[in-house]
Amino acid sequence: MKRFIPIALILAFICGAAVTAQNLAVDWPNVGYTPGGTKFSPLTQITPANVARLTKAWSYDLGAPGQYQPTPIAVSNVLYVPQGTRIIALKADTGTELWVFDLKTIPALVAPLKPGGFPQIPSTSSRGISYWGGTPETGPRLLIGTQNGFIVQLDAKTGKPAPGPAGVINLAIGFSEKFAEPGTSPTASLQMSPAIYKNLAIIAGRTGESGRYGPAGDPRAFDLLTGKEVWRFHIVPYAGEPNDGTWGPNGWQDRKSNGVWVPLSVDVENDIVYVPTGNANDTNFGSNRPGTNLYSTSLVALRASTGKYVWHFQFAHHDIYDWDTNSQPSLFETTINGQRVPGVAQMTKQGMLFMFNRLTGEPLFGVEERPVPMVDIPGDATWPTQPFPKKPVGLSRDSMSRKEVSKISPEAEKYCTELYDKAVNMGPHTPYGMVPSLNFPGTQGGGSWGGVSTNAALNLVIVNTRHLGVLAQSAFSSSGMFPTFAREKIPVTYYTDPRGYPCQQGPWSELVAVSTVTGDIVWRVPLGEYPELVAKGITNYGTVLNDGGPISTAGGLIFIGSTGDFGFRAFDARTGKELWKATLDNDVLMTPMTYQGANGKQYVIAVAGNGDALFHIPARPGRAANTTVYAFALP
Repeated sequence: MKRFIPIALILAFICGAAVTAQNLAVDWPNVGYTPGGTKFSPLTQITPANVARLTKAWSYDLGAPGQYQPTPIAVSNVLYVPQGTRIIALKADTGTELWVFDLKTIPALVAPLKPGGFPQIPSTSSRGISYWGGTPETGPRLLIGTQNGFIVQLDAKTGKPAPGPAGVINLAIGFSEKFAEPGTSPTASLQMSPAIYKNLAIIAGRTGESGRYGPAGDPRAFDLLTGKEVWRFHIVPYAGEPNDGTWGPNGWQDRKSNGVWVPLSVDVENDIVYVPTGNANDTNFGSNRPGTNLYSTSLVALRASTGKYVWHFQFAHHDIYDWDTNSQPSLFETTINGQRVPGVAQMTKQGMLFMFNRLTGEPLFGVEERPVPMVDIPGDATWPTQPFPKKPVGLSRDSMSRKEVSKISPEAEKYCTELYDKAVNMGPHTPYGMVPSLNFPGTQGGGSWGGVSTNAALNLVIVNTRHLGVLAQSAFSSSGMFPTFAREKIPVTYYTDPRGYPCQQGPWSELVAVSTVTGDIVWRVPLGEYPELVAKGITNYGTVLNDGGPISTAGGLIFIGSTGDFGFRAFDARTGKELWKATLDNDVLMTPMTYQGANGKQYVIAVAGNGDALFHIPARPGRAANTTVYAFALP
């Protein structure tokens, strides 16, 4: 065990990860490993030389089939697995069940919040749970953000609800009561695990993507000892605040916008929390929000202790593309021109990877504003320029030519060519205008919601990308008063052939490594395969599912599911060569994790769930097998 401790302590210093009741040398105590979302473990037991021997050590049946996306966490040989309304604690080296707690047993979570309101199901966040080392008086606790608007604290050892006013924090108080419809319960839905800074839980609500009026998804911090709100940052700046006036005259008032649905990242050492914000409302039509619409579709750095503004960067001005920032930022350290630089990497739906000095917001490899196509929607206009990183380039497809139409079959080529000829594609940031428009990489994104892994040992950012176009257009509503997004005008949502395969030539999905020293792509390989296409000699295309992200280890490996072929894979981090694959009962849509058990073995965890038919390209029914936790280890 001692051989791992120096690396862990270095990582703790780099990323500001507090080592209290958790041990970064052997645990995985956050959804992204560190509070900074590195998704990089210092464990070295499993290597490129022996990973081919990896085998299933144990499994745990979570019950009926269903989409599963959270990453479990592991502390002190206990694996904590969230599923629906349940939190399940397993002995990490055997999979033996220790305890199960169901959030539905807490009356406050299922009771109406207003007279006549309807009870709501207190499902856990779809992005995971958090571990707080607590105080000598409280002991370690689990923090659960619920999709009906609460933070719940459980005793990490027993699974019992924590006592006191902070045991159940109602996020709707002072937030959304004003906007609750009669007969409903106001909520501040959480899709993330709470970020932790000292004794603060930092969250931001998910607000939906339609409607002018409603609560904004303001980042807020709550004291975990008292349950009181400590600070709130106006994600739509009020009049007189920095960067106000970007929503038009009085556009900030009661503005429903800028929700956050992925985890935040924290630099504990430097007292900064990084907030990846969603797109502006309404999603595809911005007539009621003239301006750049700060801080939508941005990375916002705030002082974690106070919520004060530090810096921001906006990835899409006046966003009408649905370019919400869809993954957790990842912190790293690198050396550029002989100087050590504290960095943060943010992958985007646009298929672009931005890297910044995380203290100042300065781009590490340059960013330029480029002209983009204009829109023809009456009453609205695209912003004339959008930001593009100078490095890296070409991570994801952002346009295509007619000669790049798929030729996997004569039928596919004919159908896809006809669709291409009916649509407008003007390159990056093609807007959805009043005629059929083809947009790459589309609303499902080039970058996965699982985000990137920053490999400290090799100075790499590891990212999985999807190349999938979307066909859509705008049209006047039934009243004829204003345009709206009109999917029904197009025969398909995704640019796919009659069998559901993408209409452009491959690759369709890739795993890519980018240098944090130079900003250049180091290697790239297809991710996944369709056996039916391989049988026809069509290889190296990858699959298009691309949900979930990668992790990397000091042992020189990358682990990832994220494919539509039921595969869970290991790659050589230096070369991208696939070294190992397990075929499971269902697809792995979550980001995996790894830890060392009390028996000294390194385990790698993947959860196979039924998946979401919407994102299976081509569409297919999920397997009937139950959602299952799989633990892999060397024999």
